[in-house]
Amino acid sequence: MTTRRSLLLRLTALALTAAGGLPATQAQRPRPLLAILSPARPDAAVIALVNEPFMQTLARLGYRPGRDIDVVERYADGDESRLPALAGELVALQPQVLFTNTNAAATAAARATRTIPIVVGPAGEYVLKDLAGGSLARPTTNVTGFALTSPDIDSKCIALLLEATPLLRRVGVMVNPDNPGMREHPQRQAAALGAQAPTLVRIEATGLGDIDAALAHAAAQQVQALFVADDSYIAGDPAARRRVLAFASAARMPVVSSHLPYARDGALLAMGPSIPVLAARAAGYVDRILKGARIADLPGELPSVLATVVNRRAARALALKLPPTLIARADEVIE
Repeated sequence: MTTRRSLLLRLTALALTAAGGLPATQAQRPRPLLAILSPARPDAAVIALVNEPFMQTLARLGYRPGRDIDVVERYADGDESRLPALAGELVALQPQVLFTNTNAAATAAARATRTIPIVVGPAGEYVLKDLAGGSLARPTTNVTGFALTSPDIDSKCIALLLEATPLLRRVGVMVNPDNPGMREHPQRQAAALGAQAPTLVRIEATGLGDIDAALAHAAAQQVQALFVADDSYIAGDPAARRRVLAFASAARMPVVSSHLPYARDGALLAMGPSIPVLAARAAGYVDRILKGARIADLPGELPSVLATVVNRRAARALALKLPPTLIARADEVIE
């Protein structure tokens, strides 16, 4: 009787565990669940800059999808209006951590949950700081991550433009007015450059849809060069880059950007952080969270290393002789 009763109790316990009535043991728990919210399409160029290095780093850290970790992804296909609903879908799955990038996606994720840890890699300094509770060094919310852009980086990039072409008098500063981190452009850059600053003209574009109107405005303002701030829609979109570079080529106008791929596509130079490096560092934060770290223990970071890419082919097309000191300092020179 006792043996039979013991057997029945064990069978009942197993049934309750399978049904969720009793907590599972460590061995019975499913793999940790990682949620990824992407504002782009699955086949977008930015995926190779963010999601791929992120997942590659996770694999090197011992997290292989379907074996060591489960991964669920949602893509907004470039439509920011879809992000809140997609974030809600992911949060409903109760992942251990949520990874995302860009200002809009980070904001949507933070609004969807105040408890699930969110790692952003990367987004703008202004937005990331706000989502972290007002301090990158000491996050007080469930959000941390890595900043890609900042007014200071943009100032340094424009300073490089002036080093390459010191006779400039009017420079267009192309920004996305919907990006909170660009509200003070170009006043912040003018103040940082000080006496050497030319006239900086704000040129607004929200993306490919109004890039041609923005370029027409730049022409009407008689700017002699263009700086394009790093934004997903005006710098990160290859189609928008092509429009800007075609316009600049026809006008024989130098273009610089804080988005590194711009120089590889034909701009005179670019200076900024490496997006794949930041995405890889975000994977390290996900690893630490899965091992028990709290968001408060993971400070948000500003870029500590900036790379410079110089395109000598673009300089020759503009009949510009770049200073040897500038070439010597470049991390990458395109011949």
